[in-house]
Amino acid sequence: MSKADKHVVFSILNIVLLATIVCKTVINFYWFVLIISLLSIIINKLINRSIIKIKNQDKKYFFVVVFPLIVNCFFVINYFTGMNPQQETYCFKNMISEVGGRNSHQKGKTTYIYLSGDAYKYSYMTRSFFIDYKKMWGNNQVIYTFERGIFGLKVRKDFKFVYNENCPDNYLNF
Repeated sequence: MSKADKHVVFSILNIVLLATIVCKTVINFYWFVLIISLLSIIINKLINRSIIKIKNQDKKYFFVVVFPLIVNCFFVINYFTGMNPQQETYCFKNMISEVGGRNSHQKGKTTYIYLSGDAYKYSYMTRSFFIDYKKMWGNNQVIYTFERGIFGLKVRKDFKFVYNENCPDNYLNF
């Protein structure tokens, strides 16, 4: 397998892991970006000082393929070592999105939700669902099943949408 082939295969693997495992981890998006940025800067300085030995032409490969794979492996280990499942229930409202060009606009609900009590405010992927909107239609409550992994990070293992007549119709009442 050539270096270019490895680059493509591991890049695809990183994208799949990001979409399937990392996005199910309950993390503050801003802290995640800050920590990854700081780690990148520190590792770059260590490489420049030859404390971490990498050929100059392999530096790009390291930061595009190897470093994301290491980060993803951290989340994979946390995901598969999850234990003590706990359910959490929240009322929700869908986000309204407007799409279209200058001459046509359409509004519609998305699969991104607002939770009661502003729960998981900065954990965007906990409130995003890459599913067909019809699975959410007519429902106003989500039941999450979370587990804690070996690194202490909470992971969303399952979710279910249901209708609850006690959930408020108006988002301002949450």
